[in-house]
Amino acid sequence: MSKFTCKCGHVINLIASPNENEWRLIREGTLEDIVSALDEGKIINGEMFLDFLRGKEITVYRCPSCGRLHLEEAGRNKFVSYVKEVSA
Repeated sequence: MSKFTCKCGHVINLIASPNENEWRLIREGTLEDIVSALDEGKIINGEMFLDFLRGKEITVYRCPSCGRLHLEEAGRNKFVSYVKEVSA
């Protein structure tokens, strides 16, 4: 997938590297596991870090036009979208 079209109509380019619109979301427990693995010497380089993280993160695309967050469900090109609430 090289492009993603937001519900607002903005086309997000996913090829750029690094991509300012692509984020990774991990749960707190996974972060603690990573810190422990680093402390224990189980992760000693970037490749090992990425291998440890793989499959435990959620890819999030943020639309630079409207600010919506699009969370990808387990790398299946299916998304759940969230938009910022407007204060009354």
